[in-house]
Amino acid sequence: MSRKHIEYGLSLSCRLSAAITLFFAPPLLFLFAYIQFAHAPESALAVHLYVIAWIAVAMAAVRLLISLLPVSAALRQILAAVMISFAFWGLFSLYAGALIGVKFWGRVASVQLISTYVSQTPATLKALDINPYLILGVVASLFILCAVTAYFYLRKYDWIPVFRRLASPALVAVIAFSLLCIFSMHAASFDSLGWERKGEPLSLALFADNAEVGAQSNHMGLMRMNELQRKQDAARDSYVPSINAHKSNIILIVVDALRADHLSLLGYNVRTTPNLERFKSQGSLQMATTAVAVCNESFCGLRGLAASQSVVNQAEHPFTLHETLKKYGYRVELMLSGDHTNFYGLSNMYGKVDGYFDGAAQTKRYVNDDRLLLDHLEEQKEWDGNPVMIQFHLMSAHPLGLRFDETPEFGPGKSYALEHETTPAAVQSAVNYYDRGVLQSDAIIAELLSKLASLGYLDDALVVITGDHGESLGEHGLYTHSQSVWEESLRVPFVVLSFGKAETVSLAPSKDISQIDIAPTLLHALRMKIPEIWQGAALQEPNNRRYIDFQQAQYLGLIDTRADALYKHWIDTRSGQRYTFNLSSKDQEKTDVTGQVAAKLQRQWREHLIQQSAALPLDVKRGCASCWDAPQAD
Repeated sequence: MSRKHIEYGLSLSCRLSAAITLFFAPPLLFLFAYIQFAHAPESALAVHLYVIAWIAVAMAAVRLLISLLPVSAALRQILAAVMISFAFWGLFSLYAGALIGVKFWGRVASVQLISTYVSQTPATLKALDINPYLILGVVASLFILCAVTAYFYLRKYDWIPVFRRLASPALVAVIAFSLLCIFSMHAASFDSLGWERKGEPLSLALFADNAEVGAQSNHMGLMRMNELQRKQDAARDSYVPSINAHKSNIILIVVDALRADHLSLLGYNVRTTPNLERFKSQGSLQMATTAVAVCNESFCGLRGLAASQSVVNQAEHPFTLHETLKKYGYRVELMLSGDHTNFYGLSNMYGKVDGYFDGAAQTKRYVNDDRLLLDHLEEQKEWDGNPVMIQFHLMSAHPLGLRFDETPEFGPGKSYALEHETTPAAVQSAVNYYDRGVLQSDAIIAELLSKLASLGYLDDALVVITGDHGESLGEHGLYTHSQSVWEESLRVPFVVLSFGKAETVSLAPSKDISQIDIAPTLLHALRMKIPEIWQGAALQEPNNRRYIDFQQAQYLGLIDTRADALYKHWIDTRSGQRYTFNLSSKDQEKTDVTGQVAAKLQRQWREHLIQQSAALPLDVKRGCASCWDAPQAD
């Protein structure tokens, strides 16, 4: 081997090593953040680097083929620079989608979910109060900067020209096509590798439905899920409808991210619910109170509402309120703002229904524009006298929900979806924006009920208005949802209206109410048997339940309704930190009273929470070492 070949070989090794280092640097930085801050499992590290290695192999093959093109060296370098820029932007998009998805939805954003919002980019940016031209300019500028940087790097440090000096064109072509064939075989079998269960982000983005069974931030082992599903199926098969049921229509209106303490109907000092207050003055509104959501995100919140189950007991296909009513001959219609079809298979949870419509089923409006519900309702026929359940889902109060130009403002406000400042001005802006969404929800509800009344559906109907979870508006340094179990994150309204021949609903005294009590309370009002597998209680009758359970990711907690005070207690199972608050006191969650609670009572809470710990995130591995240490004796 000549001295020149040795020099070429050393140069090739140095340049190739530098290229590999630069290409793997962004994935390594992402994986650090993904595992350290997004709490992805450590198993994602090796498998994602393996994926990146095969992407690098494919890029090397394409670059070798580009080097064979009969064009100038400068043009070949331009083509290579553009390809590299697209590759880096693809990785950036994947990583941004993964981290944003974990922040807002508790899971890596799927390709299907992203495509829904990308296809409506102008409306999405408007909902986020972001200038689309600014975003376009920034993206274009960064892409050009990336391409120019890559071009000048290749001019000086590219490994391809050195490799070409060591290999003939025929050998280069053989190597390139061989690498592409090997890459293609791996790509073809990618979906069967099951790496989404290891937390690999590209697999989760492409094959979200195959991931570890769970509800956004909460994860369930397959064996437990199978056992839960077996029990749900048995309950579904054994249910026998009551004979003397009063089959009033059921109108269930769920407002995404609706926290109870921002309804003027419930005492808020800003008039956000004038229409609900009008219904109260007219006598239609039977009761208005609050309930504790089972979690702080949509997936488990909607499951808890529909199937009367806490997070740890939620099966993949639960026996729902919808299915129960179908056994009584109800027609079940779902009319949902937002994209439930591509939201981690959420639409499959409801079971077989007679009509399904969500924001992804139309193209006229932005997917989170609640006016699409009014559009769809225009297509409905008059009520035929047969019982019907209609569930609406509103997005007006959600940070991604579109605020209409005609909806009044309560002061300067903008979307807080990307907010991180907690200055008084930033918090007030978020509150103003949120309150405007609540006011808009109130108006949409009034329009929906007016239209239903004109079609005859309210001649005999019970209407329930609630939220799937609460919302943070700067409290405790947090915004939006899916990240805490503070009162603002869990406390939702529970409002019941009665129209026409429907029976009135009055509740027995109780210290607190869970979201899982709503479905049993509805069935009781209809004189229908409550499925034995449901955990919730019909609130018209006294119940002896002690604990109200809740969980959000690693935060696992309870409300003790039998203690001498209404204690709310939870554990951060990542850190082992315990929190206890007396909700009966005026301080609510301002003062942690863990040190003042008897050790015996804390041990009882500990034993209960251990039993509820089967749905903790994967990285927690069913609890940290200190989480379940018994409290010291008094």
